[in-house]
Amino acid sequence: MKPASTYREPAKDIYANRERWAGAGDGKTVVVTGANSGLGFFASLALAQAGAKVILACRNQSRAEQAMAQISARVPEANLAFMQFDSSSTSSAVGLAAELRSQPLHALIANAGMIRTPQTRQPGLLGCEQVMSTNFIGHARLVGELAERFASPMRFIGLGSLSTRLLATDHENLDLAEDYHPYRAYVQSKAAVQAFTLALDHRLRQLELPARSLTIHPGYALSGLTPQVPQINEPDYSKRLIGQLQASFAQGKHEGAVALVEAALAPELESAPRGSYLGPRYLSKGPITLARPVKATRGKALQSKVWELFVKANEGVDPFAL
Repeated sequence: MKPASTYREPAKDIYANRERWAGAGDGKTVVVTGANSGLGFFASLALAQAGAKVILACRNQSRAEQAMAQISARVPEANLAFMQFDSSSTSSAVGLAAELRSQPLHALIANAGMIRTPQTRQPGLLGCEQVMSTNFIGHARLVGELAERFASPMRFIGLGSLSTRLLATDHENLDLAEDYHPYRAYVQSKAAVQAFTLALDHRLRQLELPARSLTIHPGYALSGLTPQVPQINEPDYSKRLIGQLQASFAQGKHEGAVALVEAALAPELESAPRGSYLGPRYLSKGPITLARPVKATRGKALQSKVWELFVKANEGVDPFAL
């Protein structure tokens, strides 16, 4: 997929894009799950700077409040709120959706997830293991609970991963009941997010709904290449050294977060092709551009299996039935 002719690539990090995004968030409410650290924090910072009201949907309230304090110190006029959300819990998704029904909603960034995966298979939701539950199923229930909001021009943003290009996904073994490996669990969970987000965008078109479902991947983003923020990002010497050693093919969280903010705010994406995918120009780093997701996540086999899991997450109801 080549970049749309109207899409102008952003600068490399959130700080260099302040002018680009200035005022783009005015009057908008954006929910960022897992916003207290990493990509979620830097995306929330940039969204607040752009004028959006940012709802930090996090599991840990004290850590969310630390993040809000750091954002407010940099953006005194920031409009921030905390809501409880544990992405490994469908009941938590139901609770967050209930709170959001009284709020305007312009974008939902499904950022929360598990990166440090368990060495052995841990049981999760719907017969799946813990990583799939945390990275996909909780957000799937949240989308289902908020299905009525897709009748407006809101955006759902699902975080895929570069890792989907590095390891094949077995659509017949998404629960990893056999052949569990921590890295495979991560890759398959991200492939599920990616495939679902692409499938949802096509379903929205079929239903002639104005909302968009945009898939992004942030490249290979490391804390060791990220600016220090007290209580948020404080990498030690070893992490900084590792970051520098990988700098030729890695970038910081403040750079990877550009994809999240672009997906939420860029007006050009309203007319971007269905199934659009934002990622770094040089695969693992670089300016964000319209890219092409790995073939498996575009294919019917994986998308069908993931959609079945989405329906199961919503108690057998397809909120976007044709």
